[in-house]
Amino acid sequence: MNEEKLIKYLLQESDLEETKAVQEWISEDESNKKQFEEIQWVWNSSKVLLEKSELDENQAWQNFTKIRDKKSATAPKQNQRILQSNWFRAAAAITLLFLSAWVYSVFLPQSGRAYYSSVELQSEDTPIEVPLLDGTSITMNKNTSLSYSQKVFGKERKVSMVSGEAFFDVKRNENKPFVIENEKVQITVLGTSFHVKTSQTATEVIVVTGSVQVEINGKKEVLKPDEKLKVNQETGEMEKTLPSNKLYNYYVSKKFHADGIPLAELVATLSEAYGETIEISSEELKNLPITTTLEYGSLSSNLEVLRETLNLNISQQNGKYIIR
Repeated sequence: MNEEKLIKYLLQESDLEETKAVQEWISEDESNKKQFEEIQWVWNSSKVLLEKSELDENQAWQNFTKIRDKKSATAPKQNQRILQSNWFRAAAAITLLFLSAWVYSVFLPQSGRAYYSSVELQSEDTPIEVPLLDGTSITMNKNTSLSYSQKVFGKERKVSMVSGEAFFDVKRNENKPFVIENEKVQITVLGTSFHVKTSQTATEVIVVTGSVQVEINGKKEVLKPDEKLKVNQETGEMEKTLPSNKLYNYYVSKKFHADGIPLAELVATLSEAYGETIEISSEELKNLPITTTLEYGSLSSNLEVLRETLNLNISQQNGKYIIR
């Protein structure tokens, strides 16, 4: 079997015809299977090399070839063929080792570390989108931290999320459920998209596609699209409702979509998104319906849109915005 085809197969870059050829080659002979398992072991071991070694690959290969050439020159003629074969196999293994280590460090998310350890992810002043190894995408709102692991031989894909807010677009894998957990709440999915907001006292889950199972203290609730669940982590109580608006995903869409909702709901989201205090002076204004789409840009620009749309008076007093 061509070494290039095996490497492409391990990289999951082979086409259907090449994949079929490799799989047939592996199954047709026990020695082929053993050879492939050896190469696969080198591939899996490369991540350990990447983490623990500071070896310069180019220098290592130059040293290797010097030793190989020296050994070949002094070897007896009758052993020449055997030595060449052994050196060729060793060279192929080392080349594949460095190639796979390079792939891990350059192409795979977080250098592939989640395959064998836990990876910490942190957003600071702005939302960030992070791809995971399995094809899942997480959009983390600002000031959110979590960790995840997707062990090669593990039965689950795990995320630990203590506090913050994130939107998960999970790549489906029926053999490896995707599990998000904090101290008391566990969220289990196969492949879906949903929003999670959690703190030490409460967790909020809103499902966009697919289904999500939420569990606390042995009690379980299954959510379908456009359903919302609020979990009290202190009492274990779960309350299922419908989301009152679509503002929860502003950090994902980069827009604030208001569709006939009370002004107070939009203002509350703007306050949270920009970290500013915005107050509405009267109950009448709080319940005033508004339909608009605001870009997640500057707060002053968005307040100006509100002022013009609803003919409001907006001023700054004592470090906060007042809407009249």
